[in-house]
Amino acid sequence: MVPQPKVLPRFDELPLHDGDPPNSAWGLWGDGPESSLGSLNYLTDELVQRAIKEEVKTGERVGLNLPLDLFNPPLLGRARFEQKVIDKNPLVVNDDVITFNTQGSSQWDSLRHFAYQKDKKFYNGTTQADIHASARTAINGLQSWSARGLAGRGVLIDYASYAKRHGIDVHHFSGHAITLENVLNVIKEQGVDLLPGDVLFLRTGYVAAYKELDKAGRERVASVREWCGLGQSRETTEWLWQKQFAAVVSDSPGFEVRPPTEKEWHLHPILLAGWGTPLGELFDLDVLAELCAQNGRWSFFFTSSPLNYTGAVASPPNAIAIL
Repeated sequence: MVPQPKVLPRFDELPLHDGDPPNSAWGLWGDGPESSLGSLNYLTDELVQRAIKEEVKTGERVGLNLPLDLFNPPLLGRARFEQKVIDKNPLVVNDDVITFNTQGSSQWDSLRHFAYQKDKKFYNGTTQADIHASARTAINGLQSWSARGLAGRGVLIDYASYAKRHGIDVHHFSGHAITLENVLNVIKEQGVDLLPGDVLFLRTGYVAAYKELDKAGRERVASVREWCGLGQSRETTEWLWQKQFAAVVSDSPGFEVRPPTEKEWHLHPILLAGWGTPLGELFDLDVLAELCAQNGRWSFFFTSSPLNYTGAVASPPNAIAIL
C-alpha cells in the first residue's frame, strides 16, 4: 500500500525539515521503498482503475515519442543518435545496434538528473558521491518507475492553440514565458478539471516549430540554450504544489522557460530534487492536441514504460495516450 500523506502540507510550510533545501518535501512519502517514487506515489491502483474507466472513450491511441534521430544536430551539444545495421550473413538476418543520449529526444528526467545546485543534493538528500560510489548504483534512478510503469489520467493544456486563437506571437527559440495566468486561461477555455494525481501536459508548440526549420535553422537552434516554457514565479510553484501532479510534461527542451523569469523559482531543482516530481521534455503532443480538439475533451488515459536498467539518469518515455 502506497503511503499517502494524510494532509498535504501548505506550500509555506516547505521545507518540511530544518536544514533541507528551499521548498523541498523530503520525507513526504515516508522512508520505505515507495519514497523513491516521489510524486508517482499519487498513481495508486485505485486512481489508475478510475482513469481507465472514465478516460477511455473512443479507444484512439497516439504515441507521444518523437523519433530518436529527429534533432539533428542534437540540442544542447548532446551526443548524436547513431545506428549500425548488422548483416548476419550467411543467414538472411539483420540486427541493429544504436547509441544515443537518453535526453536527445523525448525524455523523462530522473531524480538523479538535476540537484539543488547550492546544496549539491538530489532528492531525499542524495549526493553526487552517493550516485558515483560505484559504476552501477541505482539510487534515484528510473528502475522503480520502470518496475510498475507510469499510468493514470493525463490532461493537455494546449497553449500553442490558445496563443494562435488570441494572436499571441510565441517565440519558441527564445525565452518566451508562459505565465500562470496564461495556463489558467487555457484551462478555463478548454473547460477541463484538474485532479490530484494528474499528469500535466503543456503544449508550447516548440516541436511543431522545430519541424518547420530548414537545415540552417536546425543548426542554429542546436546551439541556442533558450526556449519557450512555463514561466517561473512563486505563484506558479505554489500552484504546482497545490495541484498535486504526479508528473509534468511539455514539448519544449526544459518544460520551464529558459532563461528563467525568476531564478529563485527555477523549477528543475524544486520539482526533481525537492518534490520527486518527474519532468517530461520534448514529448510529441501535436497529434494528441488534434485528437483532443476533435473529441472536445482534453483528458485521457496515459501510460509510459521507461527503459529498465540500473542507474538510468533519463529515458525515452515510451508513452501512449488513449482517448
